[in-house]
Amino acid sequence: MHGGVRHRNEVPVSRNFVLTAILFALTYAAGFYFRIYVVDTPVSGAAGDAVLDALRQGVLFAQLHSIWGWLSLVAGVLALLLPGRAVVHVWSVLTAAALVNYNGDLGAVGFALGVLRLARF
Repeated sequence: MHGGVRHRNEVPVSRNFVLTAILFALTYAAGFYFRIYVVDTPVSGAAGDAVLDALRQGVLFAQLHSIWGWLSLVAGVLALLLPGRAVVHVWSVLTAAALVNYNGDLGAVGFALGVLRLARF
């Protein structure tokens, strides 16, 4: 207890939980940056932007067909059923991507399933 007083209502937070929360926040911020500065910007048509155009098309395709949301939902179910940190970290990244890319309905269900997993992380 390191000499400190522990309160009855205090909930210990594991390093795994903190790492997952940081990963989720960084992915969420990076997703917003990518969406604002790559996906939502007008296409220039320059030859050097071929890679960005391909990324834009891939993200838009996944967004329009709810692929981000379905991936979040599947990752949430797997995080709930399977042990290990890797599955939780994959859930964190996919759920942030779903919520950023307008797949909030399925992404919210995936988020809820993953949060249930975090309760025993």
